[in-house]
Amino acid sequence: MSFTFDEAKHEYRLNGVVIPSVTQVLQLLHSFAGVPLDVLKAAQERGTAVHQICQYWDEGDLDEDTIDPKLRGYFNAWLKFLDDKKPRWTLIEHKGHHPLGFAGTCDRFGLIDGQDWTIDIKTSLQSHPVWGIQTAAYNHIYGKPNARRGTVRLRPDGTYKFDTWTDPMDWPVFVSLLTIQNFKRKFE
Repeated sequence: MSFTFDEAKHEYRLNGVVIPSVTQVLQLLHSFAGVPLDVLKAAQERGTAVHQICQYWDEGDLDEDTIDPKLRGYFNAWLKFLDDKKPRWTLIEHKGHHPLGFAGTCDRFGLIDGQDWTIDIKTSLQSHPVWGIQTAAYNHIYGKPNARRGTVRLRPDGTYKFDTWTDPMDWPVFVSLLTIQNFKRKFE
């Protein structure tokens, strides 16, 4: 079985066939259509840069002198989260796929207080309930449907908010969205 990811196209393939990402499936529920393109692009660039900083730190490969001063607060927030929760990561920015035919990149998976957790890193100030659905999909990709789920909203002032997701409907909602997307794709 061949599973690949094309970074430039943000495209997952399983045995040569394009499969949707978790984020693409969730667009049926949470669209950014009303957000001005320049605002969306800036937010995406910030999110990508912060993710890279956190990844390099967690992998022991970060040169702190390279951090853009505008992003330093987000990094400090990540350090505070790590100090407060003391996670032991087993997966960092790990790509995977599910037999139902979707894929995604889990930001972090590991142990916090002896329990399995799926963690997604965000730079948004406000939380969104679709994140619970997102983390449920990641749990199923990694065969850990009962792992605890959370998002860490890193803030530019060096603080963070930790949102936990427990709605048992999150996974069924994701599967419903995937079913709708697969139905629509048949006619494209």
